[in-house]
Amino acid sequence: MTAPTTRETIVAVAQELFAERGYTATTIKDVADRAGFSPAMVMKVMGSKAELYAAAAPSDLPADESAGSGGAIGLTLVRTIVERRDAGEAERWAMLPFLIHEAPVPESIAAELRERYLRAISERISDTSPDRITSQLVIALLLGLAGTIRTLGLLTPGDLPSEDLIRGYGALVQSVVDGDA
Repeated sequence: MTAPTTRETIVAVAQELFAERGYTATTIKDVADRAGFSPAMVMKVMGSKAELYAAAAPSDLPADESAGSGGAIGLTLVRTIVERRDAGEAERWAMLPFLIHEAPVPESIAAELRERYLRAISERISDTSPDRITSQLVIALLLGLAGTIRTLGLLTPGDLPSEDLIRGYGALVQSVVDGDA
């Protein structure tokens, strides 16, 4: 396995910081300090804070969410979000609205992310319809779940065991995927 490039390191750190703090509160110096480079190096590699943000914005879904594996995809998608919460990992679904609103050009980032997520989910659930309404509904459900458990702090493991949440909400997402909702 090869070591990450300077650019990959900078982008990975920027993703963490933008997710934690948003665009406005994250500085090039913050990224440089955490990545172990000088601010001048970050600027040389990335060009500008806006370009760094564009490179760091969530792209396609991670392999565990976008790769085909058969079975109940609704359960798989929900399990990924809940398990990340339980592990204390960053949640890209919960951060999407914040990343868009904090972006230097929100409309541009929103359009780009909308298309990326629609493409990834429609491929994952085999939604070939021109309007991809089923994919849009699945995305809405996943954004809602992520925002509820991460931003509002509802449905904690103390309130509802994680497996119960995964089963119940996974069934809801699956019913949309299957066209039963």
